[in-house]
Amino acid sequence: MIPDRAKVSVVIVVALLAALIVAPAAAEEIIVNSAGTLAGDEDCNLTVNTSPLSYDEPKAEAAEGAVTITASGTGVYYLGEEITLSGTNTASDTTYLFLTGPNLGTNGVNLTRLAPVKSNDSGSFTRVAVNADDTWSYKWSTADLAWALDAGTYTIYAVSQPRSKDSLTGVRFATTSIVLRAPTLSVWTSGATLTPGDDYRIGGIATGAPDAVQIWIFGKNYYKLGVLVAVESDGSFEYVLTGAETSDLAKGQYYVVVQHPMYGGFGVTEVNGVISAQGITPVDLKRLQAPDAASVLINALDSPYVDDTYIKLSFTVDGSWIRIDGLSDQTYGETFRITGTTSYSPGTVLGYWIAAQDSGAVSLSGETVISDNGEWSIDLDTTAIGPGAYAFHISAPDGQESATVLFDIYDDITHPLPPGGGSYRVERVGVTPSLDSLSPGEEVALNGIIRLDGAIGHPYSPSGPECLEFATDVKAPRWSYNLKVDGNLIYTEPVAITSRSFTLSNWDLGYRGDVRIYLSLSGAVPEAGTEDPALLRILQRGADGRIIPGSEHRLAFTPAGNDPVQPFGDNLTLSPGWNFISIPRPLAAGNDTAMIFAGINTTGRSVLRYNTTIRDWTALAPADRLPPLEVLDLLGRPCDDPPEPLDRSPPPARGAHPLGGLERHRDHRHGPGNGKGYPLLGQQRVVDSDRV
Repeated sequence: MIPDRAKVSVVIVVALLAALIVAPAAAEEIIVNSAGTLAGDEDCNLTVNTSPLSYDEPKAEAAEGAVTITASGTGVYYLGEEITLSGTNTASDTTYLFLTGPNLGTNGVNLTRLAPVKSNDSGSFTRVAVNADDTWSYKWSTADLAWALDAGTYTIYAVSQPRSKDSLTGVRFATTSIVLRAPTLSVWTSGATLTPGDDYRIGGIATGAPDAVQIWIFGKNYYKLGVLVAVESDGSFEYVLTGAETSDLAKGQYYVVVQHPMYGGFGVTEVNGVISAQGITPVDLKRLQAPDAASVLINALDSPYVDDTYIKLSFTVDGSWIRIDGLSDQTYGETFRITGTTSYSPGTVLGYWIAAQDSGAVSLSGETVISDNGEWSIDLDTTAIGPGAYAFHISAPDGQESATVLFDIYDDITHPLPPGGGSYRVERVGVTPSLDSLSPGEEVALNGIIRLDGAIGHPYSPSGPECLEFATDVKAPRWSYNLKVDGNLIYTEPVAITSRSFTLSNWDLGYRGDVRIYLSLSGAVPEAGTEDPALLRILQRGADGRIIPGSEHRLAFTPAGNDPVQPFGDNLTLSPGWNFISIPRPLAAGNDTAMIFAGINTTGRSVLRYNTTIRDWTALAPADRLPPLEVLDLLGRPCDDPPEPLDRSPPPARGAHPLGGLERHRDHRHGPGNGKGYPLLGQQRVVDSDRV
C-alpha cells in the first residue's frame, strides 16, 4: 500500500494505447491518496513511456535462465530402441545436444551422424527448438547408429548455446547419463517333445526394437525356412505350428533356429530354399538332410560379415521312447547297474545286449521288465563282460524304439584308463539341507553353475554324439536349467525336466563365447540301503560317443540309515590298486611325514599328493610333512610286516597300515570325489609316478 500523501513516481509502459502515445511530453502531476485514488492537489509524477515494445526484453531480464534434460524410461536401453529426450530451456530459443561416451570424440558428437561438434558452429550440433512454454523434446532413434555405438555408458549434454564440452564456461547446460546395451534374444517353446496333431509354440523376447525375427525349422523331409514373425512393441513374439501342420510330421529330431537381425536388417536371408549372406556361397538348404542344413545355416550366421544373433533349439516327434540314464565307465571286478525310463506299459519286456565296439561280438544279452513307474534296471558284473570298450543296446519287443550308449570297462593291464579330462568345470554347487544331514524321504535341493572351458563337440554338427549327460539318484527328480551365453540368459524361462537323467548335446551347447549352465535339481532322498547314491552325476561324451576319461563329476551322499563308512582305528586297511586317502585331522607327532608309507609295497609307484595350486598330483618325498585337510593317493599291495615305529599287530588279509588320522575312500579311478561320503567339486585325475 502507498503511504499516506506519498509522492510516487510511477513508470507505466504502454504499447497499444494511442491516447497515451500522443500525450504531451511534459509530465502531468496527479495526486494519489492512501486509498490509491486521486486526491486533490497532492503531487504524484506519472511518466508515460512511448518507446516501442521489445518482446525479447522480458526473457533477457530473467537473469541468465536455466536448461534441464531427462531421458524417458529407466535410463537403460537396447541399441535399436528410440529414446525420448526432453527438458526446459529458459536461457535461449534453441537447445543444442551432443553426446560423449566410449570411442566418441572427446568434446562430443551430434546425435544424428556422430560427427564431432564445434563451438559456435550451430550446424554441427543436434538442434531442438524451444516451445513457447520453454519446453523442448527430441526423439532419438538409436537404430540408425547401432552399428557405430558400443554397449556402455554415455552422457548427453543439453546446452543453451552451440558450445562443445571444452567450452561450456559461462553458458547454461545440463546432462543426463544413459546405458546402452546390445540387443538380446531369449526364447521358450512348448517342450522337448511333440505329439503329432498337437500345437507347438515357439516364442520369446527380442530387445532392440526389431520389426521381426526369423524362425527356421529342419526335420525329416520338412523345412520351414526364414519365417518372419512380427515382434510386438514390448519385444515379445510367438510362432505356432498348428496341429494340422504337426499331424503329418515324421518321428525324429527337429532342429530350430531363432534369428535376431540385430542392426541393419537380417544378415542371412532365404529365397526359394537358397540362403545367402555377405561372404558366403549361396546354398540350397532343401537339398540337404536336416542336420546338415542346420549346420550350414549356423555356419552362415557365425560369419564375421553377419552381426545377427541366434538361439538353437530342438524337439522330438515321437509317440513312444526308451531312455538310458547316464552310464559311466566301469572298473573291472565290480558290479554295476544300468537304469532308464520308457513310455511303454509296465510289465513290458525289453531286450538288451552288450557288444564289443570294435568287433561287434555280443558279450552278454538278456531281458528286463518295466516297473509300475515306467522305470527299468539291469544289474551286471564286469567280470562276466571283461575289460574293453562296449555298446549297450536296449529295445522294445516290437522293435520300433531302442536306445544305445557306449561305455568302457577299465583294468590296469589289458584296458588301462587313458589320460583325459572334460572340457567343463563345476564352478559352484549348493545343497539344501547339507549333504551330511539328509534323511530318506526328505526333500533335497541343489543349485549349481557349470562353465564350459571348451566346446562340447563342434557347433556345426547338430547330429554328433558330443554331449554332457546329467543324472541323479533322488526320487521324483525335478530338473531345470538355463544357458547363459556371454552374460545373457537365452531361455525366457528355465527348461524343466522330470526324468532321472537328461542330455545336453553339442547342438544345445555349441555357442561361441562364454557359456555357462545354470542347473537346479530337487527331489526326495532315496531310502536307506540304496547302493552308493549320487545326488548329481555329470559325464561328457566325445566325438566317438564314448565317455571322455576323467570327465565324470560325481556328488555322492549317504542317506541317514545307510551303513556309513566305519571310522578307522590305528590300522588303515589298504586295497590292492590305487587307494584314495584323506587326512581329516592332524597326525601323531613322529608319524606325520611320508615315511609312514615306507613299508607299503607300491610296486615302484609314488605316493601322490594333490596340489590344489596347479590342480594336479605330485609325488611325495619321504620327508614331506602330511598336514590335515590333504588328499593322497597310493598303490597298495598286501604287506606282511609294517615297519617300526608302527603298530606290530598282525595285518588284515588285504594289508593294513597304521596311519592314525587318515581315512581311506573307495576306488576313485575317475578322480577324487568318487569315494562314498567324500564328495569333491570339480575333476581331478590320478597321475602315476612315471608321469610326474
